[in-house]
Amino acid sequence: MNQPKAIFINLLIPGLIALVFGLLVYNGERVPSFLFDIAPYLFYALSVLIVWVSWHFNRNRFIFVIVPLVLIHLGFEYFSASKATLLFIYGSIVYPIHLLIFLVLKERGLFSSWGVLKIVFFGLEILGFFYLLHYPSPLIQSFIDLKIFTISTYPLSDISVVVGLLVLFIIFAMVLFNRYLIYNSTFLLILCSFYSGLFFLKTAYATDMAFLAIGVMIFILLIRETYRLAFYDELTSMPGRRALIEDMAKLGRKYSLAMVDIDFFKKFNDTYGHDTGDEVLKMVASKLLAVTGGGKAYRYGGEEFTILFPSKDVDESFIHVDILRQNIANTPFIVRNKKKTKKIYINISSGIVQNSSKDKDAFGVMKRADNALYKAKEAGRNKVIKA
Repeated sequence: MNQPKAIFINLLIPGLIALVFGLLVYNGERVPSFLFDIAPYLFYALSVLIVWVSWHFNRNRFIFVIVPLVLIHLGFEYFSASKATLLFIYGSIVYPIHLLIFLVLKERGLFSSWGVLKIVFFGLEILGFFYLLHYPSPLIQSFIDLKIFTISTYPLSDISVVVGLLVLFIIFAMVLFNRYLIYNSTFLLILCSFYSGLFFLKTAYATDMAFLAIGVMIFILLIRETYRLAFYDELTSMPGRRALIEDMAKLGRKYSLAMVDIDFFKKFNDTYGHDTGDEVLKMVASKLLAVTGGGKAYRYGGEEFTILFPSKDVDESFIHVDILRQNIANTPFIVRNKKKTKKIYINISSGIVQNSSKDKDAFGVMKRADNALYKAKEAGRNKVIKA
């Protein structure tokens, strides 16, 4: 389960965006009208920017999320009243499912086999919409008109509310348990904003502002995602070497640094395979990320990690690194294969040093920590050595 603090932080940004746009609509009489008048144009411009940046950074999920909203918005603007009403009904049912599908699907490149299948699927969706708008099905309409709740959900149909609640529940479960919290939390607020914009259709500018809010959420998510790709390790979700270099440049006069390495990791990989080795890396990373004492852990490369302790001397930091070593050594790791399961224990070694006036820069400190790590290896491993 994801940590409550991490859930809160990831919900905070899209939540604030939704709140700001909601307050603008609620206080519409006090807001200059030209801001509402340009909202649709801002939405279209932002959508074009999202498509371009998504294409550039190969984050094609965002294209499949924003383009349907643009098409729905254009339909509301330019279709006849009868067709716009049908678009409203169908969109309120289909778009949440569409959103969930493209949240779950992995990024595989727009013109890979999977990417082409996504394009075909999206194209069939559009064709289906156009067909039903021009040739409404009495059978589908009777299904949509089913009354499920005793209270009125107008202008939304009861079916669309049921679909929305089901998708909302699934995405909320993903927020709690799925590791891709940055996506799941934003998509949860996108879904809430989408339904708010439709439910308050008759409130002046509510739909325009809801769609613009969704565009802003997606763009912010895209920026956060590109930052994550640049500074975080994909496998372990730890800050990577680039983040370490950035943070080392901000260190003050006093700090300590630990280099950490998994013992016998190559032998483990050769014995159990790289997939199991990846699971070991993720387990060790999860322990290192929980470091106390103000430390921050990074994946330096391979099976090697770095922990920075700003404003801490080597004796203080040693205590916290040794606690990590003991926790990892005492945590059983289950290796599963077709025939049986096996319980094994993973060990780490670490070298830890404090900066001094003799060090030219933080990389010199890191070099000394690396030498201390080698001494821990030579001393029998599963040790923390101070230098």
